[in-house]
Amino acid sequence: MVASIFEIITEDFVGELDAIRQLVMAFNDPGRTAKARVAAANSATLLVAATFEEFVREMAREHARGVVARTPSFDKLPKKLAATAWKRSMENLSRVRFDVEQSARESLMVDTHVRFMAIHEFIKGDLTKDIYSDLIHNEHNMRPEQLNSLFSVAGLSNICGLACDKPSVLAFFGETDAGKAHGKFLSALNDFFERRNAIAHALNPGQSSGVEQIINDLNMLLAFSEGMRQTLDALIALPDQTSPGDSVQASAGF
Repeated sequence: MVASIFEIITEDFVGELDAIRQLVMAFNDPGRTAKARVAAANSATLLVAATFEEFVREMAREHARGVVARTPSFDKLPKKLAATAWKRSMENLSRVRFDVEQSARESLMVDTHVRFMAIHEFIKGDLTKDIYSDLIHNEHNMRPEQLNSLFSVAGLSNICGLACDKPSVLAFFGETDAGKAHGKFLSALNDFFERRNAIAHALNPGQSSGVEQIINDLNMLLAFSEGMRQTLDALIALPDQTSPGDSVQASAGF
């Protein structure tokens, strides 16, 4: 059986987190200095956060791509998708700087023209155009609200809630009730990013997560990634995601 795009992305994410786990364990050695262990733990936490955020963006891009591919015409797209794609494309194009050398500016103009024409043709109705890099972009840490918002532009209102009724997430939190698992996940993810930000902004070099905490973070994110993968595979496999998906999403609630 051919692996889905969501399986492929999740397998890559699992591999990345396994590599970080090995790094953490390698530096958890009493023979290393305390500063080296703290530096390794801090680096690992920041790397886990960045890796998770890119994983979510990739999953959200492929979800949006799948929704659009299954949409028969422009006027059947999820309500916010086209407007959000146009707005974010224009915002990103407005940040392009042209105060560079002539040769670099010419190349920049070609790239800018390609990006503009992609969103222009998409809005005109050519749904094959690739507008997903600009469409899926997080402004803040990938806390639950931000995470959900990346999927909501393509009509999926609560990926966190939907993923938390999957066996991997229920097992990690030791719950049989999806609502309780969802609550624990929201708390755990917010706590993870609080610690990530404390490390990133701390003036005190002693600020650090312990090895056990980092391993727990890794296991939590791995469990959630599998829940997300199962959720997205199931939704994209529906004959008509818009109507069945909306009913499933509405029942989850944030």
